[in-house]
Amino acid sequence: METEVTPGAAEPSPGFAKNPDYRIVLESPDREFVATLQDKVLARSRRAIILREGDYPPVVYFPPEDVRLDLATMSDKDTYCPYKGMASYWNFGIENNLAWSYEDPFEEMLDIKGYVSFYMDRLDDPVI
Repeated sequence: METEVTPGAAEPSPGFAKNPDYRIVLESPDREFVATLQDKVLARSRRAIILREGDYPPVVYFPPEDVRLDLATMSDKDTYCPYKGMASYWNFGIENNLAWSYEDPFEEMLDIKGYVSFYMDRLDDPVI
């Protein structure tokens, strides 16, 4: 399944309001994704979503129930994206801000609400 994110019908996010032609694509491939750190599985899912945005590398978002959040603590870091909203960050062990999630995203990005993504270059192996 592939879905192109388009500005919301009610009120678009600030990013889409300013740039309605911006392209974000969400894919639900039929395969398993695994995120490991120091040989420990942090996430494993067949229900992950791949987000493709502009010229950025693709990002895998894991459903929260498929992430070992019992190994994580919330960070005090947050960042803002005008297309997605505020991102909250997660620490895993001594790896600070290794993962992030959008707990209250803009309407256009509700499909990734609560899903967790990792900095792939900090994991044992690339997820994609």
